[in-house]
Amino acid sequence: MPRIVRPAVSLVLLLTSVLIGTYGARMFTTAVGLAGSGGPLTVAACRVDVSYSDRDRDRDDRHETRRCWGKFTADGGSASAPQRELASDTAQPGDRIAVRDNGTVYQEVGAGSAVAGASGVFIALGVAVAGVLGLVTGQLPLLWHEGQGFHTAIRALPYGRAALWAWLGVWAAGLIGTMLAAML
Repeated sequence: MPRIVRPAVSLVLLLTSVLIGTYGARMFTTAVGLAGSGGPLTVAACRVDVSYSDRDRDRDDRHETRRCWGKFTADGGSASAPQRELASDTAQPGDRIAVRDNGTVYQEVGAGSAVAGASGVFIALGVAVAGVLGLVTGQLPLLWHEGQGFHTAIRALPYGRAALWAWLGVWAAGLIGTMLAAML
């Protein structure tokens, strides 16, 4: 691999981690009530949007997103929006759902959203550590066929093994959090 490609990929990883981390942090702070305005959303109706990942429209590639909309009233009656949309798998017309508005999306308040946001932050940390290790060592940890060079470079760094274990740990925390968020 040319010498310029490794640092460029490492910088792309760092920039990507900033985007993922910002989204995860915003989702987490909204879910735990630190950002946005909260209040009930009274569901008026729901629909299911169907999309396919390829042109053949096979059953295996079918993705369904259930969207509901209704009237949102902020706590204290300070703001009201007549037609707001929320992605929800469980809402039914007539339900009152506790949501938070962070300016871009309406998000259900609950443990699932908080865990999903936190796991997004962990995954962003994993991507950031991979980018930093790539810049510092000159080797990319994501290219396992060059593993010997990466492991040699890690061992040469002060606290290199701790950084490697931290990298693996945040990936594990992010993946476990993603699976847990799907169950909540």
